Amino acid sequence: MIQIPKDLLDHHAHIRLRLSDMYGFVIDKKRPFRCDDTLQTAHCLEVILTGSIDVRYGSYVQHLMAGDIQFRRRGNYQLFPSDDYTSLLIFMENEFVDYFLESHVPEFKQEKLNADLPPFTFKTSEFIKANITQAIQHILHQQEYSRCIVKFVAHQVLLQILAGDGSKTFVSFLKDLVSDKKVDLAYFMETNFNRQLSIPDMAKLTGRSVSAFKKEFTERFNTTPVKWQINRRLEYAEYQLKTSNDPVSLVAYSSGFENISHFSKVYKQRFGASPKSARSELVL
Repeated sequence: MIQIPKDLLDHHAHIRLRLSDMYGFVIDKKRPFRCDDTLQTAHCLEVILTGSIDVRYGSYVQHLMAGDIQFRRRGNYQLFPSDDYTSLLIFMENEFVDYFLESHVPEFKQEKLNADLPPFTFKTSEFIKANITQAIQHILHQQEYSRCIVKFVAHQVLLQILAGDGSKTFVSFLKDLVSDKKVDLAYFMETNFNRQLSIPDMAKLTGRSVSAFKKEFTERFNTTPVKWQINRRLEYAEYQLKTSNDPVSLVAYSSGFENISHFSKVYKQRFGASPKSARSELVL
């Protein structure tokens, strides 16, 4: 499995925007990516520049070609690009979508939608192409206001999509994204296990009370959130020790441990050897 946008950061030109962990990426065909199991951790606006890509979501399969635009909600996908595929990807959180809707369609009456809708696909226009060209230049050659300009391009593209959406289904789709406040526990924990979050933080971010969060978590995972979090961090740390040359201290911090002594203690309890010993044995 790969995670996007996280696993794209080291391989493709990108820019981090100012609002709620938004990212803009230019996908270069010299560094292709494909995966039959992709966890997309943020909503994604994609503009296909060259080539094509097959996007599979559940039982749906969509073939996108140059000039197509797709908006995908966060979730699991299978992505199969062609060898000459390039694209612009803009990842966004609910905060930006909510801000966009409040700015342009605050009084819209939302229709009830099928919860398993496939990603929305649209065609580009000359206006959108001009905006996309500007966004790409500001990602590849960043200047003082590049982050604001790329965010503005995302805003403009969404406006153009709304203007051409006579059925208003896309507006309902966006409203559905931000109105669904109850986040799946497995998805949330897997994407946030190394963050410093308290139980009240986790409960709030998943749309639950503290008591409901603890009860549902225990019923689903047969353990407490804290124990699950420590075990997941240790699994991640073990993988990093085996596959990277990062110092043990960096592995600990990237796994979510703030105290090296505590990390060494719980690692030895779990795996029977200290992190340094595990790294040394691997080298030998």
